[in-house]
Amino acid sequence: MTWSRVLMLRGIAAAILLSVAAAAQAQFPGSVPDTFRLNAGGMYAWFNTDVTFERDGGTGGGVNFEDVLNLPGSRGGFYGRGSLNFGFLSFDFGYVGFSRSRATTISQDIIFGDTTYTAGAQVEAKEKSQLPYGDIRFNFLHNPSTQLGLTLGVAYPILEAQLSASAGVVGPGGPIVGQTVTEKGKIATAVPLLGIVFDAALGDEVSAGIVFNGIFAPVHPYVGSIFQADAHVDWYFAHNFGVGGGFNYTRFRIKREDLPDTFVDFRHDFYGPRVYLTVTF
Repeated sequence: MTWSRVLMLRGIAAAILLSVAAAAQAQFPGSVPDTFRLNAGGMYAWFNTDVTFERDGGTGGGVNFEDVLNLPGSRGGFYGRGSLNFGFLSFDFGYVGFSRSRATTISQDIIFGDTTYTAGAQVEAKEKSQLPYGDIRFNFLHNPSTQLGLTLGVAYPILEAQLSASAGVVGPGGPIVGQTVTEKGKIATAVPLLGIVFDAALGDEVSAGIVFNGIFAPVHPYVGSIFQADAHVDWYFAHNFGVGGGFNYTRFRIKREDLPDTFVDFRHDFYGPRVYLTVTF
């Protein structure tokens, strides 16, 4: 082995050791350790949900689940976010999810899938939205007072809208009697994520920041986008523990086209405050 290769290998090893040492001593804000951080808590959100679901050549229109189907317009859900920091590079992961349901008597015909739920029918509506994601963050600024990074990763949105009824149901072959009919429109796919993360220290134990994520679905049969904006404030009352609060807005505009078989279009927004506990090392 030549001396040049030996020196190169030693340089790489030194860089790795310095990176690990920097990660072990990572602090933000002030003297709060920042190598590993986990936030877990809840979010209370308000919703607006329009879903179009067509199957086998059906001609269903968009259905607003809050107005037409009386689905709860607000609900609590789980929120979590974590990060593993190595100085210039970080790895982030996060999740937010909600589930709602309600039975109601509808006042108009609703075409969903290849089924018509007629006015006066007792219909149970369910809606679920989940957004897990993971990314690599490139930190252009990373010190005890400021963090600024760009993220590149993958999100896996899961959107489900379901209607069920046992009377007042008309299928492709005519009225359906004596059975419960359920139609479910669903979108679940991995999509690329791009984002910006910014945090600034407001004191030795307090920080505030923002997160923007843009999530795109350009791969057939999915088209559309998801946008997420988040602002937060954190207070570390002990060396390894803290509490935080913030506000989140998430917008889904995504559809699936498997023509001529299936068409699903979600136009879904939720927004609201969140609170969480933080563990950091």
